[in-house]
Amino acid sequence: MRFFQGIDWILFFPMLFLTSLGILMIYSTSIEANGVDYTFVSRQTIYLLLGLLIFFIVSRIDYKLISSFSYLMYALVIALLLTTFFYGEITRGSRRWIDLGIITIQASEVAKPVIILTLSSFFSRFSPKDLKNVIVSFLIVAVPAALVFIQPDLGNAVIIMSLWAVLVFGAGVKILHAASLVFIALVLLPLSWFFLEDYQKERLLTFLSPERDPHGSGYNLVQSIIAVGSGGLKGRGFGRGTQSHLNFLPEQKTDFIFATTAEELGFFGVSIILGAFGFIIYRTLVAVNKAADIQGSIISLGVAAMIAIHLFINIGMNIGIFPVTGITLPLISFGGSSLISVMFSLGLVNSVSSFSKKSH
Repeated sequence: MRFFQGIDWILFFPMLFLTSLGILMIYSTSIEANGVDYTFVSRQTIYLLLGLLIFFIVSRIDYKLISSFSYLMYALVIALLLTTFFYGEITRGSRRWIDLGIITIQASEVAKPVIILTLSSFFSRFSPKDLKNVIVSFLIVAVPAALVFIQPDLGNAVIIMSLWAVLVFGAGVKILHAASLVFIALVLLPLSWFFLEDYQKERLLTFLSPERDPHGSGYNLVQSIIAVGSGGLKGRGFGRGTQSHLNFLPEQKTDFIFATTAEELGFFGVSIILGAFGFIIYRTLVAVNKAADIQGSIISLGVAAMIAIHLFINIGMNIGIFPVTGITLPLISFGGSSLISVMFSLGLVNSVSSFSKKSH
């Protein structure tokens, strides 16, 4: 069919595999003593179908046309983040979601692909070799990052600022300017401690010493490490994870779905998952080289960085090498905002590959 022309199937099938696996793992964690609670499974299936539709539509639209609306989308993201701050639903002490009745939106997830698009538009017109442009790009990203930080959501604020750093380097910032930025960041980093909420400080201290409060702030981390370790090479089997099914492991459908998966599918299963992510990141980097202009290169690099950073932090916090920050595992964790944002982003990558090919 003509609608499917130009689709990068090497990108699509690993994406479909991971999203399908995510639904299977959500199903596994929904098995209860008296049957299966299909609430989360059905919701994630709807998110997946909507994400697939968005992926195919975005893949068929020239990324330059989509980027032409980036500043409008940026303004809408700022509006969403402000709405979240004032009217967002409070969950575990944070305002991160806007409840629209039928669906809830996590604006910080929506912000990431929009920031990538906005920076790609900005750097296509203004060279990062000029320090003034680097500072302006920082301010563009700092506004949504600050609004995410005060929700409070340290993890996503860090990812947003990390995306800026990757794209500034990728766009060609001068080495002297880059070194200066790194130096300033290292100097200011200790000051960030004073802006953290008490529970965020406790998470960092627990990360450094999980055993200091194994039944309190260190509970999630300890249970996650136990789940990952108990999976061994082959895993306990689908639906047989004791940490998740006996409810020792919290947030097993979202933040700690990697630990659930590692316990049930083991090292071999996790290796296949990492291989699928590797294919996706590889294809996004191929699109960086294929791109006909800097705009396409920055979009593809940004999407690769977004997925890789999410993957690195989520797995890191599941195995105890990073503090618990509430970062999702892309394409697998439950959540419509995260899933659709990533699939939209991969649609952009497909668009870069497809329309760059046509322009040659």
